[in-house]
Amino acid sequence: MHIGEKILQDIQNALEDKYSIYISQDDWKLFKKPLLFDNNGEIHRPTFEERQNKSVDIIRQILDIHGKADIVKFLGRLASIEPRVQELQPWVRDHVVHAINTFILGVYILEKVIFPPFKGSRFDYPFMWKLCGPTHDLGYPIEIAHNIKRSFADEVNDILKSLNSPSPRVDPELYPENLDKLCENHDASEIIQKRLTEWALGIDIEEYYDWLRKKNRTDHGVVSALAQLKVIDALYYKINPNKVYRDTNQNGLNYNQKNFDLDIVSASSALFIHNIDLNYYGFSNKIAFDITPLAFLLFLCDTFQEWDRYSENRPVHSGDDFDINCSDNSISLFVPEELEQEVFPALYQRLSGLLVRVNGRIAVS
Repeated sequence: MHIGEKILQDIQNALEDKYSIYISQDDWKLFKKPLLFDNNGEIHRPTFEERQNKSVDIIRQILDIHGKADIVKFLGRLASIEPRVQELQPWVRDHVVHAINTFILGVYILEKVIFPPFKGSRFDYPFMWKLCGPTHDLGYPIEIAHNIKRSFADEVNDILKSLNSPSPRVDPELYPENLDKLCENHDASEIIQKRLTEWALGIDIEEYYDWLRKKNRTDHGVVSALAQLKVIDALYYKINPNKVYRDTNQNGLNYNQKNFDLDIVSASSALFIHNIDLNYYGFSNKIAFDITPLAFLLFLCDTFQEWDRYSENRPVHSGDDFDINCSDNSISLFVPEELEQEVFPALYQRLSGLLVRVNGRIAVS
């Protein structure tokens, strides 16, 4: 059975009862079967693009519930950008359909595994997961753009080096200017740093930024986190500009500043760390299930969700070759053998506190 079909069979009621998501069975059909290939062995592009467009529609429905639909504009841009950059960067993989598959996988795990109470939050896991699963890769267009600019900058810098020139080297920015600046000049990086410190991850954000600059990289997880926090901060500021710590309701939504300080910041912090390179030395502590279960869930789902991810020059693995079994306090993942050497070490290096097996081997304990 295709893993998407298995997941959706089990969570349909939960999507409606706990997440207020009402998606027709016809709309879900695209996610219950492998990608189609044409007679030449290539992905059938119209079907794939239909799946991308449907993903954006579903994400819009998910985020509309909490007045965060403006965020989905980033994903709409991503859906339109990715096909156009294939010729420039053929290794680019789909991150739009991936967002929906990651989301429904997380819903499935939340239904099967007993999660600890989330410390420092006002709302439950469904609210938090809706802010993580569908949006965790919304910054990917910036990473794509940086990679393209980086190749140009590298060429310029190589020429300058060969000439032993004192001319300043070209330095592509990590993210767009002022992306980290919130209303009234609050600093998103400082806000996220405080949460990461509470999670005892050992990460110094400024040190990580320096590492990225030295490697000439942009991390789309960082961009996703800063963009999400910036957009939601603007939404809160419109309704509650004085950052009042009492329930402030408008159109059925609550803009209490406490919600922002707790739940929204935690969701953005989970986005911030989900894509940090495994070679980065500063991520000194593992993501502990009992301390930060939301970030644990996002990293787990993002790492495991490798089925039906289109790429022009990478193999596409069918959802028929994946499986997941859960108990109250353990998860067993099954992946194609060629992926085991990617999935297993990533989970082993980053996660702790919940038993997770990959193809029968204990990766997390």
